[in-house]
Amino acid sequence: MKNSARQFIRKTLLSGVLAVLCSASIWAQDLALPKAPANAQPAANAVDDYTVGPSDVLSVNVIDAPEFGGKFRVSDTGMINIPGVPDPVHAEGQTTIELSRTIQQALVDAKQLRNPKVTVFVEEYRGRTVTILGAVSKPSVYPLQKRMRVIEALSLAGGVLPGAGDTLTLVRGPASAEATGTPEGSVQIISAGRLLKGEDLSANVEVRNGDVLNVSAAQIVYVVGAVVKPGGFVMADPATGVSVVQAVALAQGFTPTASTKNAIIVRQSTSDQARTEIPVNLGEMQRGKLTDVVLAPNDILFVPQSGTKITLQYLSQAAMAAVTGVAYYGLGYRVATNP
Repeated sequence: MKNSARQFIRKTLLSGVLAVLCSASIWAQDLALPKAPANAQPAANAVDDYTVGPSDVLSVNVIDAPEFGGKFRVSDTGMINIPGVPDPVHAEGQTTIELSRTIQQALVDAKQLRNPKVTVFVEEYRGRTVTILGAVSKPSVYPLQKRMRVIEALSLAGGVLPGAGDTLTLVRGPASAEATGTPEGSVQIISAGRLLKGEDLSANVEVRNGDVLNVSAAQIVYVVGAVVKPGGFVMADPATGVSVVQAVALAQGFTPTASTKNAIIVRQSTSDQARTEIPVNLGEMQRGKLTDVVLAPNDILFVPQSGTKITLQYLSQAAMAAVTGVAYYGLGYRVATNP
């Protein structure tokens, strides 16, 4: 009876130890391996392969039979000519894996090889491109090596410049027109601020072959001269604008030597012929004795120093000179640049 009791106790203890060890092993595995999100897609679907297009340069390697391989440029009709295969092989629209199987079958059908092993690589991407213009670091025509959306395209171009505006204009090429059911050349306007802040991810649309993505320049007003923080200030809402008093506040007020009664607004400063000078008495405006004035995009509000020569022509020239090299303020978003 005592032996039976001892055996029962040993079995119970052994079972408990095994259960603890098993639980510890599972717990350790859970710590070591990252858990996939519930909605994660299989790895095979995580990356969309590039599909070959006209003018691409392909490197085809046939293992153990290199005479059938080489470098081939895809013709305008989407074809390549493989040695030993009587008919051109259709390459356009296929991924490199799909094309390798197509070439493999073509060699078999041509009775050149029984079971060829074929690999295909794209050496030069020329078939599909997107054009990125405007206020980006590196405006250019870029190859579409995979499926790409607006944010990726901006990053590919080095990100937006400090003077970038809030408007992205996407002009659809033939591929986008067909995919979206819209006319070729139709335009989609995207708010860069809302998109890049994550407020409107539906605007992160796919860019396709032949699309043109243009980043607008920001609408800016300049406050220069005898102010604490001279610079260019982005208009948060161009429809509402920025008033003179608000612009002075953005520049953190005047320096002690400012001549507030002799300030001027230089308007339409991008054209010497259309340029106008508007005298403003900032002190009277701040005290409410004069009506505040709304500044237009690219206006320059110049506050002279006390004792400065007071003529409109002189102040205008001084204002234009002061704008050169100023800092820009008020940009609330950026796009990461490539290393």
